[in-house]
Amino acid sequence: MQPEVSQSPFLSRHLGPRESDLTAMLAEIGCSSLEELAQTVVPAAILLETVQDACPGISEEAALSELRLIASRNATVRSLIGQGYYGTRLPAVIRRCVLENPAWYTAYTPYQPEISQGRLELLFYFQTMICELTGMHTANASLLATKCSLPQRLG
Repeated sequence: MQPEVSQSPFLSRHLGPRESDLTAMLAEIGCSSLEELAQTVVPAAILLETVQDACPGISEEAALSELRLIASRNATVRSLIGQGYYGTRLPAVIRRCVLENPAWYTAYTPYQPEISQGRLELLFYFQTMICELTGMHTANASLLATKCSLPQRLG
């Protein structure tokens, strides 16, 4: 039996349907219980025979309090991301076609000007180029992995 959903807005949002709603949904799909539904849709090889014990639920306020306690143990350290510049040679073709191309930093929709779309497109081009140069099927750049459509070896 599920707890009363009127206890807090959190419970009504996250505890699922009321008993009457559950009965109506099961009747609609032709099952008499959740157990029958599980046996119908879950392969027997992975279906558990017994229900696993779960921790008792807590209120949203108690969960947030516990998370604040855990977060308070974090140590603030100095971030070194972007901390430095190393002299490099930037080829003119990269400067002209990427850095000086306004398509990378102008709006891609009339109401939402963001440079991120240009960055994503640039990363895609970079990954595609790496795939073509190395003959690999995939390449990764800045956590944006892509599968190259036409991996070919050059030369």
